[in-house]
Amino acid sequence: MDRLTSIEIFVRAVELGSFAAVAEERGISAQMVGKHVRGLEASIGAKLLAKSTRFQSLTAVGDQYYRRCLVVLGELKAAQEDIYRNMSEPSGSLKIAAGVNFGIKALAPMLAQFQQQYPQLDIDLTLDNSPPDMKKEGYDIIFREQLVGYEYLVATKLRSYKMIACASPAYLQRFGTPTHPDELERHQCLLSNLPQAPHKWRFYDGQKVSTPKVSSRFTMNSGQAMMAAALEGAGITLQPMFQVSDALSEGALMPILQDYTLPEVELYMMYRPSLRNTARLTALQEFIRQAFVQDSLHNDGGRGFK
Repeated sequence: MDRLTSIEIFVRAVELGSFAAVAEERGISAQMVGKHVRGLEASIGAKLLAKSTRFQSLTAVGDQYYRRCLVVLGELKAAQEDIYRNMSEPSGSLKIAAGVNFGIKALAPMLAQFQQQYPQLDIDLTLDNSPPDMKKEGYDIIFREQLVGYEYLVATKLRSYKMIACASPAYLQRFGTPTHPDELERHQCLLSNLPQAPHKWRFYDGQKVSTPKVSSRFTMNSGQAMMAAALEGAGITLQPMFQVSDALSEGALMPILQDYTLPEVELYMMYRPSLRNTARLTALQEFIRQAFVQDSLHNDGGRGFK
């Protein structure tokens, strides 16, 4: 039995969660999937999966073996692409996931330009504020603000971007403009209802941190939705600077508590180890790096993605 095929099947079994799913994907029987996995287990002399037919989890050895298999497959894929790197432009596909705000405002325009530069590449972009399931959904690359839960991926920090508290002139005229973070406890603050979203607002005045007990009668799962609600006078919102820069310039939103600083949010690009050193990943990384450099040059202190 071909060892490389068995490794590929084992990796997909881990990622999809069952032999049946792998069987359907590859057009073989679930029994054949199990035969490939059992062959690997026999060759290394250890159990890889907690169950041999419909497993629930990896064994400790299986987890270590799975991570090494990702590296091996990645190196093989990179070797193949290296052969054609100088013969043709990057090709294949990239399945990408990102949050809605960053995806619409920044990533989608970047990828549109990137795909035009490399028309042989197919790009599949999904925007969702919920944490993506890399293994089951088959994403190659994700853009996230947190590394927790994705320790098995290769992560590159792209940059940090500034946050700002703001509200519409109509809201501030009606309810007053807070001059200290503690006053936010008496205001309507627009909050996220996503389980992974931080619910503490932290303001730093150079000496101490204030964490007001903000509350909201209007929660949403989208930063863009919160901005839209704030524009209608529904409350105070925390937004990345790149999201609200136009509204601030036009006076549709007004910054508040400008004597205080907010924690910056870090943006990471994370990808499967099997994608490392491939032509399409290398091209995308360089394109995005250049896009962020140009943004820094053309924007003063945070109008762009800072």
